Amino acid sequence: MTRFAIIDIETTGIQFKQGKITEIAILIYQNGQIVDQFESLINPETSIPFEITRITGITNEMVEQAPKFYEVAKKILEITHDAIFVAHNVQFDYSFVKEEFSALGYSFSRKKLCTVQLSRKHFPGLKSYALGNLIKHFNIEVTDRHRAYQDALATSKLFHLILHANDHATDFMNQLVSNVKDAKLPGSLTREDVDAIPDEVGVYYMCNESGDYVYIGKSINIRERIYQHFSETGYKVSKMLRQVHRIEYTLTGSELMAQLLESSEIKKYSPEINRAQRSSKDQYAMYRTLNDLGYFQYLIKHKDWLDEKADVVQLFSSQKKASEYLDYLIHEYHLCEQVNSLKKNELLPCYRYQIGICLGACAGHETKESYNERFEIMHQKINRFFQRNFILYDKGRSESEVSVFVIENGFCNAIGYLDKDISYEQPEVLKESLKSFRGNIETNGIINQYIKKHPSLKKIYF
Repeated sequence: MTRFAIIDIETTGIQFKQGKITEIAILIYQNGQIVDQFESLINPETSIPFEITRITGITNEMVEQAPKFYEVAKKILEITHDAIFVAHNVQFDYSFVKEEFSALGYSFSRKKLCTVQLSRKHFPGLKSYALGNLIKHFNIEVTDRHRAYQDALATSKLFHLILHANDHATDFMNQLVSNVKDAKLPGSLTREDVDAIPDEVGVYYMCNESGDYVYIGKSINIRERIYQHFSETGYKVSKMLRQVHRIEYTLTGSELMAQLLESSEIKKYSPEINRAQRSSKDQYAMYRTLNDLGYFQYLIKHKDWLDEKADVVQLFSSQKKASEYLDYLIHEYHLCEQVNSLKKNELLPCYRYQIGICLGACAGHETKESYNERFEIMHQKINRFFQRNFILYDKGRSESEVSVFVIENGFCNAIGYLDKDISYEQPEVLKESLKSFRGNIETNGIINQYIKKHPSLKKIYF
């Protein structure tokens, strides 16, 4: 039988792009009754406005020790799996939940039903279809309005009334479910093909008829993510429907391993749909190189024109922002503008030397060795997320193994899997059992964010 996830949330505001969830309640309705439920306050990691507290009664003190959204995200995915998302004014609740998952790098997608729309259709002529008015009209018992659980409970009772407003409730439910948007699959893929894909964490590869990768993605639930892709709309999905012939996958056990593998594989294969969907975010790179006279310098280039082995320091959304940051570094660390922008094999005293900012590399008053030494100190300072070498451990693909990441000299340089019962005392011995990995500024960001979200991960410094 169809499962319905009847959901209500409380938030810090009404705009899902700016607001955050402070409370969520999920009631699973099946066969005319509630069969499962989940409710929790959520720490929004921002202050709750007084006006919101006045309406909901939820204070900053109440959510201070509550779990953050990422700590309950897995439970929300599990309990709503294969269920239709039902809410009163569903777009409001759905948009907030989807945005919270989006902030975690996950695309949340469920079929939706709105009890406001259903109420208008089955109970025409009422003055208002606000939940409070419907509660009064149908004498629905609630004890604490504007709290997630009680509002979800009221919505479930309203939903039950809607389903049984028709003499043929079962037929009506079947018709209702059939009208909810379902996933469309490419002609060469069957539902059995997708159902055979594991609902585990990993990286998936969408291939065209020639076997070329047209899209690479990662997910904590590969099968569900595939269905999500094809239940969405837009240019990207249209291309997938036209081009995808089969889907391959690699299970990783670790979400971090999936993120790093996805990043590496997209760079390696440059799939067409991944390229087409790239936003303008972080398209310009500032990277270090040596000029013709042997001085270190920072240059700015669009990522598409950058050599894969370039020593990238930072990424920017525009050339203007990159130039502004470079100008800040030149001023803050007393670099030479002339040296950094050298185009010919000659140096002339720069303006900043004349006003005492540049130390005189352009005028022969600072040696190349001294300049490069200062540059290297600055480079290490701004380029490192990680000041110490360490080995990071995460889940493996089975209970008998762990995933391992070696961070050395500021970057990840080895990844892989090890038997959890084998001890490696020396990092160099451990690395022999792993695959080499070329970490960069992007993968540093991925690792850093993952550690922040999972602070209890095992780390061994060396």
